Amino acid sequence: MAQKTAYIWGPISSFTGPLVAWLVKKGWHTHIACKSSLNLLSLSPLDLRSSVQAELDTSFGGHGKAKVFQDKIKIVEQGEFPKGTTYDAVIFSGMPPNFDESRAPRAPWSAAELKDVLKGTKSAPLYIISSLYGGVQQDGVVPEEASFTRRKPQTTWESTCQQYEMRLVEKLKSWGFPWYLVRMPMLAGATDDGFALNYTGIYPMLKELANKADEINQMQRENKEIKMRFHPNSFLWLMPVDTAVYMFWRFLEDEQRTSILNIIPTNPLLNSELLGYVGKSLGVTIRDDDEDRLTLPPVLRKLLTDNVQVKNRNLFEVAGRYHIPPVQMDERYFSKSINAARGKHFGGHATEERRDEIVNYNDRIARFYFEEFIPEWLNCGSLLDKAMSQGRSIGFFIKEASDLRWYLKRDEGQIVLRRHEPSDERPDITFKLTGKGLISLIQSKIPLHRALMLRLVEVEGPILETLKVTNLVERFWKENPVHAERLIGLQNFS
Repeated sequence: MAQKTAYIWGPISSFTGPLVAWLVKKGWHTHIACKSSLNLLSLSPLDLRSSVQAELDTSFGGHGKAKVFQDKIKIVEQGEFPKGTTYDAVIFSGMPPNFDESRAPRAPWSAAELKDVLKGTKSAPLYIISSLYGGVQQDGVVPEEASFTRRKPQTTWESTCQQYEMRLVEKLKSWGFPWYLVRMPMLAGATDDGFALNYTGIYPMLKELANKADEINQMQRENKEIKMRFHPNSFLWLMPVDTAVYMFWRFLEDEQRTSILNIIPTNPLLNSELLGYVGKSLGVTIRDDDEDRLTLPPVLRKLLTDNVQVKNRNLFEVAGRYHIPPVQMDERYFSKSINAARGKHFGGHATEERRDEIVNYNDRIARFYFEEFIPEWLNCGSLLDKAMSQGRSIGFFIKEASDLRWYLKRDEGQIVLRRHEPSDERPDITFKLTGKGLISLIQSKIPLHRALMLRLVEVEGPILETLKVTNLVERFWKENPVHAERLIGLQNFS
């Protein structure tokens, strides 16, 4: 069999990480794009080289296992295309499948880099990886089409998905380049061992339900019931990651492939069935009830009450040609997925360890927050975007360091983050933060109004405008905390 090479563009997500591992085991060579450290402030969703390598190691089950395939994997900087390489596929995956993956808010800006990718990979077949929620019609149906009127977004995440897909489709239509569109559902653990690259998507719900079930079982209640709000007869579009990767691989190598593929289980479960299996795996009953006291992400709550249907004629053609079996998402599957997630503390650290985790300020944390974290929330309908809605500029200055100053401004209709130089004009509104104040605010350990009273923060600007912006920024810090485990490794660097 002739050697095949795939160029994979996009962050290492719950899909692309396992996909790379699968492809190289099937004999493919892969070139994976990463962001240059010299281009840190760009809005590109690409990961830095070190992050790409770490995620790939995890996808293979450890660095030792990944090293076995190192001759088939090449990490290349964006815009770098090794001479003499003929690509058999370009997999453009700027949109992660799960709504809470870290790079998802940047997905719409992928379109700006598509032309360079096509130029560098020449005439290789292009596969656009999107989300089912980037293509929901006004009647709630995801068609096997690319150009149509989409419904009004139900969540910020759906808005991001739509922007990503529509911008790419618009560019490709004007260029007349052949391409394929693959829409993904949310992804969860693998069917054989429950492995997931990250614990996003459905996992916040599984964690909450597992904790509630533990409380109920420890109290030995007769009524082992958890009340939860969901639509019993709707679908939460979810799929084991290994099944999704296998379906895509079959599509990739299928010479009779159609132009559009909506990947979903061929035997989808209603919410009542899916949550029934989750409940059985935990030893409880999950009942639909408006009296819901669970703590779930707002996007996931909306997905549980949404009614989206998916057309899948093309999927059945692929499944029929390759005898793809029905997806087994039953009590046994969820038991394995939850146990695997428990073993990894659902992506965090053990409770005993957390008590000792105290994050101390250093300049590296400030740079990470303003140069990596904040750009992910720009131009995607976030509270920061609303704070910038009047065309104002907003500054964030660290008191302890004269060179750690950033500001948000509008440039050609887009919100951008820039370093503030001494020669620059003063922002319309400025937040002056102590290092201690920054650490407390970004972890949502203290509200902004309390930090102002304690003089951990000072705000300068016109009174009425400052009040409006302060309210929105306070809500942003409250709703989008950076968890300690993400910061703990940064405080060891000066």
